[in-house]
Amino acid sequence: MPTGLLNGALLGLLAVVSALSLLIVGNRLVRRHRQRRRERIAAPVRGLLLQLLCAEEDEQSELLHRLAETDRRTWAALEPTLTALLGKVAGGARTALVRLYELRGAAVDAVADLSSRSAVRRGRAAQVLGQLRHRPAAPSLCRLLADRDPEVRLAAARALGRCGGPESVPYLLEALHGPRAVPPAAVTRALVSLGLDVQRSVAAGLEHPEPLARAVSIEVLGATGAVSHTSEIVRALREEPQTEVRIKAARALGRLGMPDGLEPLLAAVRPGQSVALRMVGAGALGALGAVAATGPLAELLGDPDPHVAATGARALLQLGPEGQAALHAVAEDRSHRQAAAQARAVLAESAVGAARHDVRAEVAL
Repeated sequence: MPTGLLNGALLGLLAVVSALSLLIVGNRLVRRHRQRRRERIAAPVRGLLLQLLCAEEDEQSELLHRLAETDRRTWAALEPTLTALLGKVAGGARTALVRLYELRGAAVDAVADLSSRSAVRRGRAAQVLGQLRHRPAAPSLCRLLADRDPEVRLAAARALGRCGGPESVPYLLEALHGPRAVPPAAVTRALVSLGLDVQRSVAAGLEHPEPLARAVSIEVLGATGAVSHTSEIVRALREEPQTEVRIKAARALGRLGMPDGLEPLLAAVRPGQSVALRMVGAGALGALGAVAATGPLAELLGDPDPHVAATGARALLQLGPEGQAALHAVAEDRSHRQAAAQARAVLAESAVGAARHDVRAEVAL
């Protein structure tokens, strides 16, 4: 390439880099200017807000009305602070903030903003409605799970975790699929946040045609302690064609801790199953704490896959004295070197952990 063309290309690249740098700096300055402007506008009423948060219930009425009657410009500047506070305070302070929003009519405005052309306004409205736990907004938030903006979809899922109910569960599970899918972690957190009231609706997700929806449903049932649905999870572990769903079922059975999970988990750790399922199944047997699993777990110590063997050894430690006795017996058996080495390694690891715990306890004293 001629020297002139090379210099021209370098100068052009330098100009692009400089323009991008100026753009980034400019955006930061604009954001900082807007933030300072909001703080300046909201400053006259910040003291009232602090008084409201600290006031007793019988002292809040006048403060609430004074804040609710602020002009639109001041309210718009104060609202980001209010929204942030809603997620941080509890008790009487939170109740006061919710009443302030109600007096202002902000919940009604937020529901209207869910249909705004601005993605920022839609997302902010979803956040506010979730923080307010405004149950009437749930149907509109369900529709927002298919929004064209991914951040708005996330905001809608989080909001439904606070203000949704059983009727929101099918929409959240359906949101896991398609070109506008919501990340599984966000859907799982939302469903877990909804608690015990939606367990039956979540259990219905075990019949969903999509494996991801079935997997999320099982994970939520395990995380929320849905012991009444143990039989459905057992059936999923035994009959589900998708390995990932079976792995979720095995982990859930370990969390639920019901005796019904013992036999299917023992079947899940046998040779012929996937390594991932055998590992999770072994860990679940340890969490289950069933002494009857001691023998099968001890057999895993000599497994050809070192990950399965290590998981089985750690699971034996969770079984208490019986599991530890099995580990010592295998460690002393020189006829099975691999299993003995695995047992000794886990026992040594356990001893080091116990010693560290003792040292911390002595230092604390």
